[in-house]
Amino acid sequence: MPIVRSLPSITAKNKRAAPFVIICALALLAVAFFIVRPNGASGPAMRDFEAFYAAGVIANHGGDPYGRDIWNAEREIPGVDTTHDETLPFVGPPAALPLWRALALLPFSLAGRIWGAILGCAMLVTVFGTLRLANAPEEPAVALGAAIFAASFGALISDVALGQLALLCVAAVIATLLLLRTRAWLAASITSALAALQPNLCLVLIARATDLRALAAFGLGTILFFAMMLAPAGIAGLDRYLHLLAVHGAAEEHTVIQITPSGVALGFGASAAIAALAHYASMLVALGLGIAAMRSLDPVARVGIAVCMLPFVVPFFHEHDFVLILLPALFCAINARARTLAFAAIGATLSAVDWLGLAQRPNAQLQSVLLACACALGFALLAQMRREAFAGMIAPVAVIVASLIARAHPVPIWPDALPLHWQGPPDAGISALWHLEQHVAGLEAQNPIWAFLRLLSLIADAMIGVALYACLLNVDVHEIVERRQSAGVETG
Repeated sequence: MPIVRSLPSITAKNKRAAPFVIICALALLAVAFFIVRPNGASGPAMRDFEAFYAAGVIANHGGDPYGRDIWNAEREIPGVDTTHDETLPFVGPPAALPLWRALALLPFSLAGRIWGAILGCAMLVTVFGTLRLANAPEEPAVALGAAIFAASFGALISDVALGQLALLCVAAVIATLLLLRTRAWLAASITSALAALQPNLCLVLIARATDLRALAAFGLGTILFFAMMLAPAGIAGLDRYLHLLAVHGAAEEHTVIQITPSGVALGFGASAAIAALAHYASMLVALGLGIAAMRSLDPVARVGIAVCMLPFVVPFFHEHDFVLILLPALFCAINARARTLAFAAIGATLSAVDWLGLAQRPNAQLQSVLLACACALGFALLAQMRREAFAGMIAPVAVIVASLIARAHPVPIWPDALPLHWQGPPDAGISALWHLEQHVAGLEAQNPIWAFLRLLSLIADAMIGVALYACLLNVDVHEIVERRQSAGVETG
């Protein structure tokens, strides 16, 4: 049941227009994915899965998946260019190694298809589980709108294309919230441990730890995750992994792929001191506003606010991590009204754009415009065709303008930008080698346009957070509790 006190009626005219909007959105997606889709980047499909699979191979042979040995496995994967050194480090937690070791027993192509199927299931859980959390109406047009919105959401597309673990962890976050709603805290402990495989993303669950069941679930989940972390190599292995994370984070601090306030500040040419100030200042502001906004009794909204805070708090955030924004974006589409809905529509559609990708893939700019149009229409369907929901159609115009600017400032692509026959120093550690690869490829260059594109991602994230908070201001929290208690739903 929706959380607002009263819902504006949907006119018959709007309902009749829904099929036309659906046809337009599906046509835009078809053209974007099958007609104007540019040629893919070099290398194997699901590039990040390459490192996961190679880590499993090395671990199965008794080697160190966190060291330079990983290149010995990566170079055997079909599609990898062995004429130069393009080592892709593995920095996943030891708790995930059993999964990668199991997949590494299979040929890479078969393992990739299985992993792709797992990510497909995770995508379904993320999208339709979020609809359930947002109390969406059980209408075909709403469900189809969610599918269209997700299919055109840049971060989700990146997760699938890269074979990223982040999508599975976000699905685990959604599953945890659903299980806690049904008071299945024991099962929620398992899904929360699974969500912790991407530690920087599972932090949003802290906002849900406000009742005994949630605390018990997260406590047991923490124990399970800690046991999985210790299983491969004990305390010494865990200590080494934590050190690796710190070193690897420092190695990526100046690269263009970091979408954080400090990374953006460095991109604009700020000194290290100013960048650190930007990080801590944005973290304090985000935490302060977030804590103030979490007065809501709605547990899903609290987690949604935490999602919007996350890029301003953690020191490590990539474009594909923005897949978490699906939660507050879909929540706003279902529950926001009037001007708040219009603002949410703009923020949600802007957050679906891979802004840095406009400069990374200039030949995909037309595709980005079409996806932004489809995304805006999907949001309107989610909002049951309310007039204000079509405000998201402003976003494709912004994409066109940004594309024209980005075209003159292309971002180098790793590993394509590495010099021909380039080889890293044989005595360099894995993190030092990765830093050197990024530097040689030109990904540490200070470019205000690249910084501005990353800033757009942070602005869109903040807009969703503001829209969600404005949505909650119009909610009678006592009515939320009464409705959920009458339905036997956890209020937390």
